[in-house]
Amino acid sequence: MGLPPGFLRGYNDARGFDHMTAKRYFPATEEENVGISAHEDSNCITFIFQDDVGGLEVLNDGDWVPAEPVDGSIIVNIGDVIQVLSNDKLKSAMHRVVRKPVHRHSFAFFFNLHGDKWFEPLPEFTAKIGEPPRYRRFLYREYHQLRVRNKTHPPARID
Repeated sequence: MGLPPGFLRGYNDARGFDHMTAKRYFPATEEENVGISAHEDSNCITFIFQDDVGGLEVLNDGDWVPAEPVDGSIIVNIGDVIQVLSNDKLKSAMHRVVRKPVHRHSFAFFFNLHGDKWFEPLPEFTAKIGEPPRYRRFLYREYHQLRVRNKTHPPARID
């Protein structure tokens, strides 16, 4: 992002809002192959460690592209917070998991904001380069509550 090292520390110095999940996907059936439906992450950054089975897909120009496993790699996914901070210069990726004919395992680490932190487009991506902010200022807790509500009352998107 072109920001000083440790910049995000100011948004999450306590680290109490980060979490890691272990995911186990059962084999697909003829009737069902959805592991996790299409979504964008609401956090800052997600680190995904996947096995060699695959199943993670990213939407690119209307097509679902597999994020094929590469031994020893970590998938880094930008979340909505980075999209807002960068004023859309960096985008949160729409992604999903499609189940395969065999069990799949993965771990996802979510770097989150503290619930009481405000976030908005940074001056480096707005005023300093003469662009208007594309998002209003959000309290992360309220934004996260809105995202949870939008799961039952769409849309669940940052805008």
